Amino acid sequence: MSIGRVTVLEFQSPEDVDAAEAYYEKIRDQAFPTLELVLNIRTGPTSLMSIATYPSYDAAARNLPARQVFQKEVRARVTDTFYHEGDITYFFQNAVPVVEKERQP
Repeated sequence: MSIGRVTVLEFQSPEDVDAAEAYYEKIRDQAFPTLELVLNIRTGPTSLMSIATYPSYDAAARNLPARQVFQKEVRARVTDTFYHEGDITYFFQNAVPVVEKERQP
């Protein structure tokens, strides 16, 4: 059964959010090889909610060391963070085009 991990991060500035996402994009494939899906949602100018899915709890746990490295790398930019994880009990995805990075005011 796939599991989901929801991480909430509060940054010091919008530029810090941009920098963290750029760093994540750079390391994602190597650091999180069992990642099935990731969806980042800007919930405010300095807030980010990240939803990631993994094929199992074991696969997600194997990524925790890389997650800690990522957290350490962006720690100076982050004022608060936490995460929850659990079984994915419902998932729907419509056939939509790739989301463009367009910032809303």
